[in-house]
Amino acid sequence: MDTIEQIRIIPMERRHVPHLARLEKLCFAEPWSEKALEEELDNPQAVFLAAESLHGEVLGYAGMHDILGEGYIDNIAVFPQARGSGIGSALVKALCSYGADKGLAFITLEVRPSNVPALALYQKFGFQEKGRRRNFYRRPAEDALILTKHFPGNNRPAGEERKRDG
Repeated sequence: MDTIEQIRIIPMERRHVPHLARLEKLCFAEPWSEKALEEELDNPQAVFLAAESLHGEVLGYAGMHDILGEGYIDNIAVFPQARGSGIGSALVKALCSYGADKGLAFITLEVRPSNVPALALYQKFGFQEKGRRRNFYRRPAEDALILTKHFPGNNRPAGEERKRDG
């Protein structure tokens, strides 16, 4: 397996979509479809990143929406054979860097309380439990913990449009 030094985190591209749809089916009871992932390529609020090896093998991805200066993480997933090699950490770090660089007030997400590895990962990056959504998940039914990371000093005015580079 590649080490963290042998991967790159890049904006999701059309060529990643079929691999990420397959990853969604492996990881989530209610996976995003290929069409739904592809639609995010044209969404100006979407911040979707792919982790790939230096040889172009797709290893994982992270998806977030930047809405009025707030970050909402949709999914973070890593292919089973690539887990434990720092890819999840690299993806979370990239989203946090985006949040700090773009002046987001916070980034938030939902996670299953039973997903101990994910909880440890998010806590490592300063996410704190802020609430619980009862019966949020199905198959199996489970609550969701709401985890949030605030960026002190970032207070982009609500409604200010995010400027795209290029």
